[in-house]
Amino acid sequence: MGVGGGEMAAAAAVVEEEGKEEEEEEGEEGGWGWRARSKLSAALAVVWVVLVVTGVTALHRSLRHGALVKAEEGIVCMCEERARMLQDQFAVSVNHVHALAILVATFHYEKQPPALDQDTFADYTARTSFERPLLSGVAYAQRVMHADREAFERQQGWIIKTMKHEPSPPQDEYAPVIYSQETVSYIEGLDMMSGEEDRENILRSRATGKAVLTRPFRLMSNHLGVVLTFPVYLVDLPPDAKVEDRVAATAGYLGGAFDVESLVENLLRQLAGNQELVVNVYDVTNHSNPLVMYGSEVPLGAPSPSHTCTLDFGDPFRNHHMICRYRSEPHVPWSAITTPSGVFVILMLIGYIIYAAWNRYDSVTEDCRKMKALKKRAEAADVAKSQFLATVSHEIRTPMNGVLGDSFV
Repeated sequence: MGVGGGEMAAAAAVVEEEGKEEEEEEGEEGGWGWRARSKLSAALAVVWVVLVVTGVTALHRSLRHGALVKAEEGIVCMCEERARMLQDQFAVSVNHVHALAILVATFHYEKQPPALDQDTFADYTARTSFERPLLSGVAYAQRVMHADREAFERQQGWIIKTMKHEPSPPQDEYAPVIYSQETVSYIEGLDMMSGEEDRENILRSRATGKAVLTRPFRLMSNHLGVVLTFPVYLVDLPPDAKVEDRVAATAGYLGGAFDVESLVENLLRQLAGNQELVVNVYDVTNHSNPLVMYGSEVPLGAPSPSHTCTLDFGDPFRNHHMICRYRSEPHVPWSAITTPSGVFVILMLIGYIIYAAWNRYDSVTEDCRKMKALKKRAEAADVAKSQFLATVSHEIRTPMNGVLGDSFV
């Protein structure tokens, strides 16, 4: 019986040991798999966060760039509109000067005797000044050759003077002012060709037949402006007339002081968005030394976003630019902040839900594995117990049967 009991105990121990080894192997495999999945989920979570941050940053930059492009398109549109209106209003003023030139040619040269004198000219220009609100004054200078100077001075009753109010020295030709608006009557009798820039203007205007401009300077109103000069011809000339023919047909020159600063200010007041923009007008005939016609002294390379428009005032010898820029840097729109923020929150919530579901699934899977392992251990224990009880019962019954048999005999 002792030997049989030892064998039975050994068998039960072997069965139990095998069950434990299987459980340990399964536990190691299950534990390693669970840890691997845990590390994988953590790595995927980090990758998800990086991708979300990258995507949200790209979205913010895209929205911000779109807002900047929209701001640039807006400033281009507004600047082009202002440049076009400025050119149109300037052209209207030039047309009024041209009309005065035709009036002088008609009533001073085509009528004999002339139907125009200083009083008539001054009265007419004063009454029609509402048509030329941006011209501070207009005047007409007659072309006088040196051979005709003495007769001209005798007819006018005064001598030709220079810009410094001194008697004009002998010249090939002169351009004394004979008619002037009351506001500029102080220039009557002055030779416009005695001033260097005025002389250049006169020569350019009669050679081209177009209105020409001087450099910007301070007017008596302390506003920046230019002098507009228009030629008056004795006869009508074709558009393609030669320079020699134009010079020979020149009778005089009509000029006016043009208030560019007031023109731009009146224009900007009529348009919406004036408070958002800073507008500057330059004479860029000399690119190395641009001259301000309107606005503050800012460099041409102003910070972006800005836009430059070319202005055509009809003078083929001078170039003008309008530069527009925002008064302050365009603000980042709220949509460029709220939209990426909302997308970030939503994507992070989605990632968190997936991550939590993944971890929950792993936890449940691990619990199921442990339960299965415990179940196998319980089943193995039940089998070992049953085998042990059966063996013990058999070992007990066998000697007892022998004893009972001997007793019975």
